[in-house]
Amino acid sequence: MLYPLLKTKLYLPPPRPNLVPRSHLVERLNQAFAHELTLISASAGFGKTTMLQEWISECDLTVAWISIDRGDNDVARFWTYVLAAIQTIKPETGKTVFSALQTPQPPPIRSLLIELINEISDRAESTTSQSWLLVLDDYHLITESMVHDSLIFFLDHLPPKMHLIISSRFDPPWPLARLRARRTMMEIRAEDLRFSHQEVVTFLNAIMKFGLSTEDVVALGRQTEGWIVGLQMAALSMLNQSDLSGFIRAFTGTNRFILDYLLEEVLDHQSTDVQEFLLKTSLLDQMTAPLCDSVLERSNSRIMLSRLEQANLFLVPLDDQREWYRYHHLFSELLRNQLTLIYPDEISVIHQRASQWLEDQGFVDEPVAHALAAKDYWRVARLCVKYAQSLLQQSKYSVLSKWIETLPADMVRQSAWLCVYQSWTRHWSGQREGGEECLENAERILMDSTFQDQSEKKLLGGSIATVRAHYALVNEQLPLAIDQAEKAWRLLPKTDFYTLGTAGVALGGAYWAQGDVAKAEQVFVECASTALKGGFSFRASSALCYAAVQQVTQAKLALAETTLHRALSLAQGPGDQKYPNAGYPLVKLGELACEWNDLVQARNFVEDGVKLCEILGHVDLLTEAYAAQAKVQLACGDYAGTRATLQLADQISINTKLDPWATAWLDDCRVRLWLSTGHLNHANRWIAAPGLNVVGEFSYHYDLNHITLARVLAAQIFQKSVDANLDQCLELLARLLAATNEKGWKHHKIQVLILQALVLSTTHDYDGALQTLHQALTIAEPGGYVRTFVSEGKIMKELLQKIAEQKKISDYVTFLLDSFLKEPISQRLGLIEPLSTREMEVMNLLITSLSVPEIADKMFLSPNTVRSHIKNIYGKLEVNRRMDAIEKAKELGLV
Repeated sequence: MLYPLLKTKLYLPPPRPNLVPRSHLVERLNQAFAHELTLISASAGFGKTTMLQEWISECDLTVAWISIDRGDNDVARFWTYVLAAIQTIKPETGKTVFSALQTPQPPPIRSLLIELINEISDRAESTTSQSWLLVLDDYHLITESMVHDSLIFFLDHLPPKMHLIISSRFDPPWPLARLRARRTMMEIRAEDLRFSHQEVVTFLNAIMKFGLSTEDVVALGRQTEGWIVGLQMAALSMLNQSDLSGFIRAFTGTNRFILDYLLEEVLDHQSTDVQEFLLKTSLLDQMTAPLCDSVLERSNSRIMLSRLEQANLFLVPLDDQREWYRYHHLFSELLRNQLTLIYPDEISVIHQRASQWLEDQGFVDEPVAHALAAKDYWRVARLCVKYAQSLLQQSKYSVLSKWIETLPADMVRQSAWLCVYQSWTRHWSGQREGGEECLENAERILMDSTFQDQSEKKLLGGSIATVRAHYALVNEQLPLAIDQAEKAWRLLPKTDFYTLGTAGVALGGAYWAQGDVAKAEQVFVECASTALKGGFSFRASSALCYAAVQQVTQAKLALAETTLHRALSLAQGPGDQKYPNAGYPLVKLGELACEWNDLVQARNFVEDGVKLCEILGHVDLLTEAYAAQAKVQLACGDYAGTRATLQLADQISINTKLDPWATAWLDDCRVRLWLSTGHLNHANRWIAAPGLNVVGEFSYHYDLNHITLARVLAAQIFQKSVDANLDQCLELLARLLAATNEKGWKHHKIQVLILQALVLSTTHDYDGALQTLHQALTIAEPGGYVRTFVSEGKIMKELLQKIAEQKKISDYVTFLLDSFLKEPISQRLGLIEPLSTREMEVMNLLITSLSVPEIADKMFLSPNTVRSHIKNIYGKLEVNRRMDAIEKAKELGLV
C-alpha cells in the first residue's frame, strides 16, 4: 500500500506583502553557506518561517523545502518527503532510493542514506552547480528518535554544496555541543528574532498606520518582549479600538494570558461566519476547500480561505496554487481550545466528516486518526477490516494492532474478522495471552445462523484455522497444529495465496517439530511456491528460510546457503536494498558463515540481520536472530557481547511463550557461554530445570535439547566434578545417536558423535574415540563443517592429530587442524580449556587488591595451592603477570 504524497508540503510559502524588512537577519543568513547546518530555534510566533521566506525570495536561492507535520515521525515517510523535496530542484536525484522508500517494507534507512549521499556527492563533483539549501520547517514536530538519528547521520556526511536549515520551536535532541565545537553550525535564536524597538515602530506606525506615540510603542514593545505574533495579534485587536493608549495600558500579563486575551479580541471582531469557519476547520492539520466544504457542509470554502489569507488571520498557504493551507500551529491550538467551549457537541461530527472525505481520497492513516479523535469506534473498526489484509501482507502488524487495541473490547468481540486480526497481531508481537479467546469469539460469530454468506464463512473459517495452527505450534500442540493447518487448506480459496502460505508455514513447522525433516522441507518449499503465485515475496522468503533450516538439519549446508540467498533476494528491493524481513535469511547466513569459520562475514551478516529483525518486530524471529548473534559472538570469544545479547532475548521471553526451537537455541548458547567462562555451577543449575533429565523423552520440537544436557554432563566429567557420571552420560549419548539416525538429523548426529569421542577419550579409550570421531568427520566433510569441531578445544585438536597420523580423511583433517592454528585465545576457551570453578573464584579475587596470602586466607586454602591455581590461570590466558591476567579476563568477559 503506497501512501499518497502530499505535494503541498514541499512548497515554500510565498512571502507576504507589507513585511517589516529585516536586513540584518538576511545578512546573517547569508553566512549559512559557510556552515553545514543553520539552526533557527525559537518559540512559536517569532517569525522563523517569515524570515526564511524573505531571505530566500530576496536572494533568489535554490531551495528544497519541507513543511514538517506530526505524520513525518515515520522515518520512511520523513525521508520520502526529503527526497521528494530534493527532486523539486534536482529531478534525477535519488530515484532508486525514493522507490525503495515507497515499498511496503523499506530497507534500513542508513543504507539508503549512504546511497543518497554518494549520489548527491557524485553529482556535485561532476557539475558546476551552485550551493543549495534543504530547509526543514517546524522540525519541533519530530519526536521519533529514528528520524533524529538518521538526520544526524546525514548531517555528519553532508554532501558538498548542500546546506541544511532547521527551523524549530525548540532545540532538537542532537549533539549540539559537538557541532558548535566543530564550527559547523550557525544558530539563530529568539534573541536574534525579537523585533527591535525600531522594528516595532515600523510595524505599528508604518505598516499598520496607528500613529502611536513613542511612549505607547515602547510600552507595547516591552509588554510583548518583541514577540512578533503577540504584536500582530495586538494590532488586530487595536483595529477596532477608539482609545489605543488605554488599550495598550490594559494590555498586560504573561504571554499565556496575553494570548488568551488577544484570541478573544480577534475572534470577537470577526463575523459569525468567519468565527465558525475558523473554529471548526481548526481540527484539520491541513485543509483544502473541498475538505472544508465537506466538513462544514457548505460550498464557499474557497472564497472563505481567500478572505482569511487576505485578512492575515494566521493562514499559511502550502502551495503556489493556493489549494492547500494550514493555520499557524499556535493559532490552531488556541482555536481548538475555543472550539471545545463554543461547539463541543460538533467536534465529533467534524472529525467523522473529515475521516470520510480523507478515506474517499485514498488516505489511510488520516481517516483512522480522525475517526479515533471522534471516538467513532465503529468507523475505526470498519477501516481496520478494510485495510487489514493489505497491512498484514506488508508485515505492518504493529499499525493494525495499534488500531485494534484502541477499540473497546466488547466491540472487537462482536466482529469475527476483528477477533481474527487481533489474535494474529498479538501472536506476531508476542502478546499471546487471550489469542485463543479471540479465535473462539470469531467461531461463535461464524456459527451464528444469521451468518449467511457461505464464501465468507469458508474464508473466515480458514483464517481462524490458520491463526490457531500457529498458536498450537508455539504451545506444543502438534496434532492440533497439523489438523488446523490442513483444515485451512481445505477451506481457504485456492487464490488466497497469502493465507494458504501462512497456513503452510504452520504445517511445515509441525512436521519439523515431530522430527520429520524431509517432509517439513517439502512443505516449506511448497509454501514458498504458493506465496509466489500471488506475488507475496515476503511470505515466500520466510518459508524458504525454514526450508533452509531443514537442509542444515540434514547437513546439506551448501544447499541451505543457496536457499537462503534465494530467500534474501525475495526480501530485497531496487538496488539490493533490504526490507526488514531480510533480517531472517541474513542471520541464518551468518550461522552458516560461522560454521565455515568465516567469522568476519558471520558477524556482518548477523549484525545486519538483527537490526532488520528488530524493525520487523516478530518476536520469534527476533529471538532466533539474537540466538544466532550470540552463537557468532561466542565463536569470536566476545563473552560480554554474548551475555548482552542473551539478556535482550530474555527480556522478550519474560511475558511471551516463544517457539521451542528458539528457546533451545538460546539455552545452547547460554550453556556454552557458562562452560567457556568456568561457570559449570550455572550449567548444573540449568540441567536441574523441570522436564529435562537423562531418562526423559527427547523433543525434536526443542531441537533435541538433550544434546545440551549431554554437553553439561560431559563437562562434569572433564572437570572431574563430584556430579560426574560417565555411564549416565554415555547412555544418554547412545540414545541421542539412535534418535538422530531415526529421523535423519545428521547435523545433530555430528554433534553427538563429537561428544561421544571426547567423553571416550577421558576414559583412555582412544580406539573408540577415534572410530567415533571418524564417523563424525565422514558426515561433516561434504558440508565443510569447521566450527563444530574447532570450538571443542584442546582435546579435539589432539584427537584430530591422531586421526591425521592414521592418514584418515587427511585433507579435511589437515584443514581442521590449520583452523585450530588460526584460533586466538579468545576463541579457544571452549569446552575443554575453560577456567575451572575454583580458578574462577581465584580470578575474581585477583582483580581485587588482596595479596596471595590474603586470597588464600579468604578461600581457606594454602598460599601454595592458590599460587598453583594462578599458574594455571596464567597458562590458559597466555599471560605472565597478574595485571595482564586481569586485563585479559576483562577482555574475554570472564570477570
